[in-house]
Amino acid sequence: MLHRKLKANWNVEQSDAELQKGHLSRAKIFVLAGPQDRFTEDEFEVLKHYVEVDGGSLLVLLGEGGEQEFNTNVNFFLEQYGIYINGDNVVRPHYYKNFHPKECIVGGGVVCESMWRHLIKLDIEKVDYDFSDEKYKIHFQYPYGATLNVSEPANVLLTTGPVVYPFNRPLAGYYTNGKGGKILAIGSGYIWHDKYLQDKTNDAMLEYILKLLGGDGISYTHLDFNDVELSDNKHFTDLAFLADMPKACLIDSIGTEMPTDFKQMFDMEMCALSNRLLKDVIDTYEQLHVKYEPLRIIKPQFEIPLPNLQLATFPPIFSEPPAPPLELYDLDETFSGARSQLAHMTGQCLQALQSKEPARRSLNQRELENYVKECARITAIVEEQQDMPAREILNIVARQIVSYRPYAED
Repeated sequence: MLHRKLKANWNVEQSDAELQKGHLSRAKIFVLAGPQDRFTEDEFEVLKHYVEVDGGSLLVLLGEGGEQEFNTNVNFFLEQYGIYINGDNVVRPHYYKNFHPKECIVGGGVVCESMWRHLIKLDIEKVDYDFSDEKYKIHFQYPYGATLNVSEPANVLLTTGPVVYPFNRPLAGYYTNGKGGKILAIGSGYIWHDKYLQDKTNDAMLEYILKLLGGDGISYTHLDFNDVELSDNKHFTDLAFLADMPKACLIDSIGTEMPTDFKQMFDMEMCALSNRLLKDVIDTYEQLHVKYEPLRIIKPQFEIPLPNLQLATFPPIFSEPPAPPLELYDLDETFSGARSQLAHMTGQCLQALQSKEPARRSLNQRELENYVKECARITAIVEEQQDMPAREILNIVARQIVSYRPYAED
């Protein structure tokens, strides 16, 4: 869908070769959509020359996990301009429209004054809240993305807002210089995927960013970024590790004196290993008159390794079985009657005789046997899976004819 939209006003080219100045000089906007390889120093120099000398526009898209997940080093280039893509995730803590928590709906995330004033005038879906600021009416989808660190000389265009974790962290960093060179880095490569491009707000943001990078008269002043509220980049504790640790129930401790050392509240003997009951178990064998044998280790057999279990965030969607490939069936053979099929088989044999050389107008033994077996299958003399020689089939037919003869004379 993105390619079809761009083809209406742009010439789109894809290049997998090494970055060179000749290739980039012809491009108005150069897009790095989720790079999964490391750049060389020469390639970084080409990108730097493209932005600072040629005045080109660079759009960088990454995703959750940042550089470590994509095995790239694009931050080495972006750090020169005050932009850094973190190796974290953006999560919405409660369900809203999308099932997966990483498919975030960001509200109040458009913090650039000129940008949200432009979007609020368009025909997009607006959410009516009792907020004094109209920027909270704009909601856009930000799936499977990461946050950014943005500092001067770059500015922040989008943030996570007050609803999505982590709060008020940059999602898009923008840099421009006096020669017209521009760099826009966004922490989600799925923001304009087919599924999310159908959203009117995401579609409007795409057109706005293309105008911004394409030099369509959009420029910012320092007033556009005065009201940007950003929070510090804080890392959350490993919740999975804490959940596996034993916890004391504080409700049960109400009205009782709690010891100074909280470890005394745990009963460590519940999970202890001891052989003190082994004698009683062995004596039970003698009482039940059962022969006591030590347990032997049974070597397991791993035939099919199972994949690691993952927590399902929504019910599975089972695909429907495909329709039968009717084009592989011979409909005449399936639906025609026995007489028609016999006539068709006989016609094929006669046609084969006529097409051969005059000196060899005779069926060989294999063709004759196949003809007899196929006719027996059509008339149900033998079963489908039964492989009977042609002589036995002719013997069965002859016996049936002989058995009908006395009735015909009567």
